[in-house]
Amino acid sequence: MIEQMRDSEEPRRHTGRSIGLKLDHGSGLPVWIQIKNRVVYLIGSGEYAPGDRLPTVRKLAIDLDISYNTVNRAYMDLERDGFVTTRKGRGTFVADSPDMSGARIDPSLSILVDEMIKAASNAGMDEAGIIELVRRRIKGV
Repeated sequence: MIEQMRDSEEPRRHTGRSIGLKLDHGSGLPVWIQIKNRVVYLIGSGEYAPGDRLPTVRKLAIDLDISYNTVNRAYMDLERDGFVTTRKGRGTFVADSPDMSGARIDPSLSILVDEMIKAASNAGMDEAGIIELVRRRIKGV
């Protein structure tokens, strides 16, 4: 009975609105991973809370002008990792207790950071300089 009541409840804040993602097709990072990373970030930051509904696969594919299969792959991976649950005919929702310790950094992102650190070091920057450079870039974005 409790499960039926929960299934009939509407999400708290999000009703499938856009996830605010601008794809970077030149980054070398697959689009489905960009989507997955964005959703994990939104959950981790509290922007999406347990029970909130994500945009449908079809809506997100249309919004981002990409293949349905690409979005579906990201959502399937998110579900496998325990961040979301899918209720057939109802949508995709943030899991009740997403394990954010599993929000691991994508290996390809780690490679990019490593390359940036190596390039900055080769240019003569020390650790403090690299950190300051990253801080300035974040503020400028």
